[in-house]
Amino acid sequence: MLLSNGSLFFVGEGRMNGLYFLDTRFISNLKLEIPAKLINSYASLSKAVFTYQGDNFMAVREVKLEDAYEEVLHLYGRGHVKVRYTFEVPMEDIFEVRGFGKVKLQRSVSLEGRKFRYRGRDGIIRELEVETNMEFLGNEVVKDVNLENFKEETLYLRLKPRTSLNVQFPRPPRLELRIKTNITWLDSLLKRALKEILSISVKTPDGLVPFAGLPYFAAPFGRDAIITSLFLLPWYPEFARGTLKFFSKFQGKVENPRNEEEPGKIPHEVRFGELSISQLLPFHPYYGSVDATPLYVILAGEYLKWTGDRELIEELRGILTRAVDWILAKLREGYITYTPGILKNKGWKDSAEGIPDEDGKPAKPPIALVEVQGYAYKALLYSAEMGLTSHDSKYLLKEARKLKKRFNRDFKVGKYYGLAIDGDGRVIKVVASNMGHLLFTGIVENGKGIEERLMEEDMLGRWGIRTLSSREKAYNPFSYHNGSIWPHDNAIISWGLEEPWEVTKRIFMACRVLKSLPEFYAGVDSKVPLVPSRSNYPQAWSSASLFGLMRTLMRNEEISIKLFNGSQSSKDLEA
Repeated sequence: MLLSNGSLFFVGEGRMNGLYFLDTRFISNLKLEIPAKLINSYASLSKAVFTYQGDNFMAVREVKLEDAYEEVLHLYGRGHVKVRYTFEVPMEDIFEVRGFGKVKLQRSVSLEGRKFRYRGRDGIIRELEVETNMEFLGNEVVKDVNLENFKEETLYLRLKPRTSLNVQFPRPPRLELRIKTNITWLDSLLKRALKEILSISVKTPDGLVPFAGLPYFAAPFGRDAIITSLFLLPWYPEFARGTLKFFSKFQGKVENPRNEEEPGKIPHEVRFGELSISQLLPFHPYYGSVDATPLYVILAGEYLKWTGDRELIEELRGILTRAVDWILAKLREGYITYTPGILKNKGWKDSAEGIPDEDGKPAKPPIALVEVQGYAYKALLYSAEMGLTSHDSKYLLKEARKLKKRFNRDFKVGKYYGLAIDGDGRVIKVVASNMGHLLFTGIVENGKGIEERLMEEDMLGRWGIRTLSSREKAYNPFSYHNGSIWPHDNAIISWGLEEPWEVTKRIFMACRVLKSLPEFYAGVDSKVPLVPSRSNYPQAWSSASLFGLMRTLMRNEEISIKLFNGSQSSKDLEA
């Protein structure tokens, strides 16, 4: 069971079990003890229902997550039934739960009435209020129930976490599906995807901002929020507006090696737990990505194209100018590069093994990722063409042309492009999905070679384009980034494909089989997509990738006719 509602989420089992709010685990090991067996269950992202059978009674347990975690237990039958809930109140940081950073604090949580209370090293007070009609005994609540024939007995337990943080992030408003096709099951998938996105989005003073995903990434992530907002832009521009404004407040101002802050840089993530706010871990905010900044500028340009909202762009002009300053400063050194920090890799494939060389070993830093240079080119073009910054447009176009010329000289490997340039200045000739992101940026001189390479069988599998060719030494279809299939990766690639139908169809089919799209699934041609345990769900950019793919289909007139007018060819998708 996994329930989600904005910044509040609950995980039913496993190491991550418990109730979380703003990067803190308030409750862990919540258990119901009742003399009955579980006979049926149902769970969605907002509610779960369990049915139990005892000797002389039955119980229906309803669990839901709104502004609090709430259980309602309905008992039917006769005789005596003892009900007991037990739980722990650790008030621990999510990084401690994950075992990240090797920091573990000893805490003293006080109990005042029915409120558990803890003041952290960050000065923030975190409270958990317990409401129940059972007997409250601290870390347990109990009730002896004498059931009478034909009468229902109802018990409830409500757990309400709060903090003294000046940000609380209420849940977002309900949004209706603003797109309709002629395929019923596709409409259902889009509707579910929207619910998934809203379940991990919050309403900030700046507008709607999607969190990245559950359970590890329930926080604002720059790259994830930007890509999610790009996918949603034609129908839900409020996400782009909220994301642009929210992350502008955290733009880097100084050089700080500890959290990798640099002037003009857009954060990788912003955490609100005790370890981050107290700076025991440098995640409030953390700047360890090299793609969030150019993607931020691209989002601003796309937002202006779709909405015509020049007023917001003028409000953000200083932010966008400093973001482009950061890009230009990096390009003066040749390319946007990175060296390992808290994260070993700092593009979207940020796992330790995510950027391998031809021998299957980690690439030698500093590393210049192929897709990031494409993002930088697109950011410079948009800034020049749409007047996003205070820079001279002719100067920006000149810098963009220079980047394009040397990029096509340095990164090209035959008809396709290498994964990166390593610390020796050598192009890594590994075949990976990263080069597919170049197609929508316009930096490549001829994208046909990339498209042909991605369509070969070692890259294009039954359920989409793999992150890494099956011919590479580092290939592992069950890994995080070295051969698995990521829906958002495929959606971005589809934007630049001349023939996007095969890729688009495969992701839609995977979603139809799975009923939704997790963070990633295995890059094998199995009968159904195989989802490794490490894959997060819900994941904002995975759910939003369905909308990103719809953008692709709308771009292609022939496919749009197939999909929306119900011609005979639309049977391809049904098949």
